[in-house]
Amino acid sequence: MTEIAICIATRQRPQGITRTLRSLAELVTERAVTVIVADNDAVKQEGVVACEALRAEGYRWPLELLTVATPGIPQVRNALVEAALRLPEIRYVAMLDDDEAADPHWLHAMLACQAATRADVVGGAVLREMEGEIAPWAARHPLLQPKSRGASGSVGLIDSTANVLIDAEALRALGDKPFDEAMALTGGSDKQLFTRMARAGRRFAWAEDARVTELIPASRVTSKWLLMRGYRIGMTDTITALSHSTPLKVATSEAARIAGGFVIGSLGALTLDRGKRIIRLGKLYRAAGKIAALAGHRYEEYRKVHGA
Repeated sequence: MTEIAICIATRQRPQGITRTLRSLAELVTERAVTVIVADNDAVKQEGVVACEALRAEGYRWPLELLTVATPGIPQVRNALVEAALRLPEIRYVAMLDDDEAADPHWLHAMLACQAATRADVVGGAVLREMEGEIAPWAARHPLLQPKSRGASGSVGLIDSTANVLIDAEALRALGDKPFDEAMALTGGSDKQLFTRMARAGRRFAWAEDARVTELIPASRVTSKWLLMRGYRIGMTDTITALSHSTPLKVATSEAARIAGGFVIGSLGALTLDRGKRIIRLGKLYRAAGKIAALAGHRYEEYRKVHGA
């Protein structure tokens, strides 16, 4: 019997997945857990190799390994969900990224929050660990700050699978492929899924003390990456909005925010403070991403694997 499946997608990050699995082996829990890892690199399969090495050492939890040949984050997540929902007596599906390490009390905190709120989806805090020293201007950027809400309790929406617990029956109700595979390399399929669940009346909660720590590779601590991440978020947020509305309605509702982003970004570009300049320019990039999505453009951020 498995009560909780902890699902992790990986690609070309053997050190990352090893770090994640070692942290899960330290969980303080008596729950019945199975860990499922899906490798999205069918050629090298470095994630599978790393997992097999841990299993050979006598890994604490049952460890199920998958290979998903088709590149794409939602493709891997759908394979993970399918495998998890096949497990007997499954009640919850948890998801982590392969660059995250869980606190020993992470699972307990997730389950305690779910019991208190009866939420269908519970998200948790994501702390940041940098790969080496970073410049002071970058350290202030919101995208490199811990993801925190300050307190636990019911919330309107969870927007990421980077640290999440989902009721198995709520997932089962979404069909065979809950994550939109058209968003294979753009990112954003997790927020789109949770938006769809919210529109269907599902409940969400936040567990502030359910902490994981994300390792940020040096390749992401650059002006270009931070700006293009803003562009991508603007684009995928708009794609999500378009999935349940018309282009005209989305363009109308976003017009003021798009205009504001261009004004703030244009004026912000004049400041000599590099940190402030990148943050303000990020608003312009996000606005541009919204326009790109409305025009049908797709920026595939995840063609490149950072930290590989």
